[in-house]
Amino acid sequence: MFLKKLHTLTLKAFLPPFFATLLISVFLFFLVEIVITYLDDFIGKGLKTIDLLTLFTYAWIAIIPKCIPLAVLLASIMSFGNLAEHYELTAMKSSGLSLYRIIKPVFVLILFLAGLTFLFNNFILPVVMLRSSSLLYDIRQKKPTVNIKEGIFYNGIDNYSLLVRKKSQNKDTLKDIFIYDHSQHLGNTIQMYAHSGKITTTADTSELVLILRDGNRYEESSPQNTQARYKNLSQLSYKQLQVNIPLEDFKMKRTNEELFKNNEAMLNIWQIDSVADSTRRVLNRRTDNLKVQSLRFFYSRTSDRLRDSTQKHTLVNIHTFYDSLKTQDFNNAIQNALTICRSASGNLDAMQINIDTEKDTLLRFLMEWHKKIVICFACIVLFFIGAPLGAIIKKGGLGLPVIVSVFFFLAYYILTEMYMQLALEGQMPPWQALWMPLVIFLPISIFLTSKAAKDSVIFDVTVYYSWIGKLFTKKKND
Repeated sequence: MFLKKLHTLTLKAFLPPFFATLLISVFLFFLVEIVITYLDDFIGKGLKTIDLLTLFTYAWIAIIPKCIPLAVLLASIMSFGNLAEHYELTAMKSSGLSLYRIIKPVFVLILFLAGLTFLFNNFILPVVMLRSSSLLYDIRQKKPTVNIKEGIFYNGIDNYSLLVRKKSQNKDTLKDIFIYDHSQHLGNTIQMYAHSGKITTTADTSELVLILRDGNRYEESSPQNTQARYKNLSQLSYKQLQVNIPLEDFKMKRTNEELFKNNEAMLNIWQIDSVADSTRRVLNRRTDNLKVQSLRFFYSRTSDRLRDSTQKHTLVNIHTFYDSLKTQDFNNAIQNALTICRSASGNLDAMQINIDTEKDTLLRFLMEWHKKIVICFACIVLFFIGAPLGAIIKKGGLGLPVIVSVFFFLAYYILTEMYMQLALEGQMPPWQALWMPLVIFLPISIFLTSKAAKDSVIFDVTVYYSWIGKLFTKKKND
């Protein structure tokens, strides 16, 4: 019964800060990765609210796995720091419980959370990334909405050029309108002028509707007689004229999601394994072809020519050889040799580029494979950094625990990015680059956990002050 209450107490101390910090970190990552990064792609495009809400929902879901390790680290420091600050941790230890027994229920929860994170990364995240990437691509490809300014020609609509001298306060009534229609691709053949008019769009926003009043329409057309020297000019004076301008390029067109399906972020680990194996086979085949091409079409041909020319030169006089330099046959032989070298060099460069492309593709897939698993173990390692740190620091709340947790998370994040860059540059295998930050943090977690289990005072500043004071007192007595 006592242990059950203890487990309930520790879980209640951990869960509220975990969900709070997870929500805050997801919001901050959302602002940086989505809002600030793609803000220019959202402004001025007249996007539907449902499209933006859908994109933002996908973005929030995709960011959650990145923020779970930070939330685990921060929540563990805050929760166990609160327990230590209010002497609840001391009371548990005085009853004969070790630190390992105290943190056991939270550790089981972290294992369960790590398993859920893996399932999320492997099954849910690829679908979310596929849909969000497709929607974000379509939003970025969409043209901005029509924005006609006073006194400036607007050329944002294909095959049309518009000029408005003045606009009313509500922006829908226009004065002194000039429209140049190039939709026939024959030049400036249709021109329209109006004293006033109104601008609107159709219900499905597929067309821009201009209702022109008190103006003229001029159209220049070629005569049916091709030998005529002059073109026909027709003029229409009107009291009201409606002009519909298509806006198909301004509508957001949804791209087939199948086009994005081969990206490494859209696959689970088994699909990545399959693609990686096929990529390895293609890479091995290209490497073998490169060796065959080098031996058969470059080395053998040049070595045969060199051997033949060496045998011939041994049979002729040196003066005869120099005289042959002036002959046309010798010059042709030189040009043929240069052509063979250029062709072989070009073929080798093209094949090497293809090999490098396949290597980069394989590298990206392997990195994504390890990334889906590493983040699960990061939760466990960072928990064994946060929990003992909270027990040692004995401070809860949003002060020192936040500073310490942000410091450790930034260190982990910087190490991860640094080693990933080394992997992308080919200086380190992908598995080694992705797992190296955890290898570095694992001894730190073991050290902190052992110190917290022994009630170490390594973070108690007063201990160091007293130690320094004793040192100076000893030197003064000497």
